[in-house]
Amino acid sequence: MAEVPPALWTAFAFVVGAAIGSFLNVVVYRLPRGQSLVSPGSRCPHCGHALGAFENVPLLGFLWLRARCRHCGAPISWRYPLLEALTAALFAVVVGTFGADWLSVAYCLFGAALLVAFFVDLELFIIPDEVNAFALAVGVAYDVGRLAAGDPAHAAWGGWLPRSIGGAVVCACFFVVIQVIGLVLFKKEAMGDGDVKLARAIGAMLPLGAAFVSFALAIALGAVIGTVIVVWRRVAAQAHGSATEGEVEEDAGEPAPPSLGEVLLNGLAYILFFDLLVTVAARAGAGWARRMMHGEAGPTLEVEDDFRPGLTHIPFGPYMVVGALLSIFVGNSLLRWYLQWALPGPSGM
Repeated sequence: MAEVPPALWTAFAFVVGAAIGSFLNVVVYRLPRGQSLVSPGSRCPHCGHALGAFENVPLLGFLWLRARCRHCGAPISWRYPLLEALTAALFAVVVGTFGADWLSVAYCLFGAALLVAFFVDLELFIIPDEVNAFALAVGVAYDVGRLAAGDPAHAAWGGWLPRSIGGAVVCACFFVVIQVIGLVLFKKEAMGDGDVKLARAIGAMLPLGAAFVSFALAIALGAVIGTVIVVWRRVAAQAHGSATEGEVEEDAGEPAPPSLGEVLLNGLAYILFFDLLVTVAARAGAGWARRMMHGEAGPTLEVEDDFRPGLTHIPFGPYMVVGALLSIFVGNSLLRWYLQWALPGPSGM
């Protein structure tokens, strides 16, 4: 049997990615709203018109409909073709870079979860637990599979701890420390719990060095882009009189920060994966787990306070997503470059 040309695999990945991107649009809209992902079928969010086969074709359907619902004429968000195109491009680049093997499958699934986290956090300032849990499961499953196959790159830490579990714990600890520092020094929440869980998933999927490169990229992007966005919002708000001077100086509607005890308790739960145990037990019908998730037995594992985002509120999750996606391709190269620069050998001294 003739070997499939790499270009054909890449083209196939693009088509599959576009189709999965169409499903991710459903996930982005329905999952944070508690709606079923499978029923009813795709429909216009304005009038409820069920999309036909031609209307639902990834990328092309948006063009055929000219960005409007055929039934009610309401505009269709550009997020739909954008997410389809991004997913298709990501899948194609992954397969084109790493070839048609299980690593590419893992990166594609992981990247799909990251794209959902990007768009949901950008819109609603939350990262659904299901998305973070899926990304974590992909990283652990791939690592354990390679460990079982005897891949030396996935050797267990200390001979017993899977690299993915160790990486997840280290990265979660790092972000919990950031939470504690922000609370102690600035009396405010520096990182959301969703960011901690996303960091845990990134640590499970990427080698530890590449994971920290992704965090460095996220911080750099957040510092530059975030500053530009905040300045632009302040100038626009003052120019249009849409915010008072007090609102420009201090965000309105910001909830009270969690206590140090809550941060430490939640952080310990995430480091020990206790939040996942509680979620699984609750869905299996365990009463204690349901009470804990709904706060009926003391502090909840994660407190989601409703708030009105102020001028300086910018979700960090999207920057983490971009950093992780970049690190998949250039993380190890950047790490080697940094180590050569920071720790030069005799020839570089």
